[in-house]
Parts: sequence; structure tokens; C-alpha cells
Amino acid sequence: MALESFYETMVIDTPEAGANLAKAIERYEKYGPYVPGPVQGTTDDPEDLDKFMGVSP
Repeated sequence: MALESFYETMVIDTPEAGANLAKAIERYEKYGPYVPGPVQGTTDDPEDLDKFMGVSP
């Protein structure tokens, strides 16, 4: 259960931010919403996780 809200007000205060928002809206209208595919290559092996995180034993 979430203990806090992650909703925040978008601040579009630069021309670049406005252009990025317009680009995102155009992309959504053209391709639809982003739907991530299935996750591949997950592991529970502690050694692999340590390597990935850069932890030296």
C-alpha cells in the first residue's frame, strides 16, 4: 500500500520543456500509450546481483 502520493504538478517553464511535452503528445496520438513488454533475464542469484550492483565480495 502506498504511504504517500506521487502525483506532482508538471512545471513547463522553458521552451525545451514545452517542446518535449508537445513531442510526447504527438507520439501518444500516433502510436498510442507506452506498454512495456515482458521482463526478461531476471535473477535471484546473489552473486549475479552483486556483480550487477558493483559490489565486491
